Amino acid sequence: MPEDTRLPELVIRRMSPEDLPEVMELERRAFSAPWTEEMYRREMEKWEGCYLVARSGGELAGYGGALLILDEAHVMTLAVREDLRRRGIGARLLLELVRRTERMGARFLTLEVRKSNRPAIELYTRFGFQVMGERRQYYLDNLEDALIMWTEDITSPEYRKRLGELERRYGAV
Repeated sequence: MPEDTRLPELVIRRMSPEDLPEVMELERRAFSAPWTEEMYRREMEKWEGCYLVARSGGELAGYGGALLILDEAHVMTLAVREDLRRRGIGARLLLELVRRTERMGARFLTLEVRKSNRPAIELYTRFGFQVMGERRQYYLDNLEDALIMWTEDITSPEYRKRLGELERRYGAV
């Protein structure tokens, strides 16, 4: 990532119902099988849900969300506006999801990602996610396979060191 592309004024906070019109607009652009507004409303109401927005200059730059299941945080969604990609926003959202879900009790993170989504896979790999399996024909829009990715224990000293390095690279929120 070039040093001068980071957005220093990026603010990451909990997603609210007022964010949903912009979230839904980005959702439809980013995903071929978008969630509905009602799905987001239900997810935000769950105590075990952690849904965040990233704003730059007051405008939505991206969002992400995870759902805590026992000691595992399942990253449910992560999207960045197309014109703002490759500028550290996804990484900063993921950093904040890791921090917040750990405080909620998570020790591990997991997710599914399209097998063809190289930029996302590269991001997740930087965060210590490893491919642990595949889900055949997981995506209903084109029957593409998904990679199942997991982290090691995010409370371990090794993982905390990785997070510190990522924070130095992408900046604190």
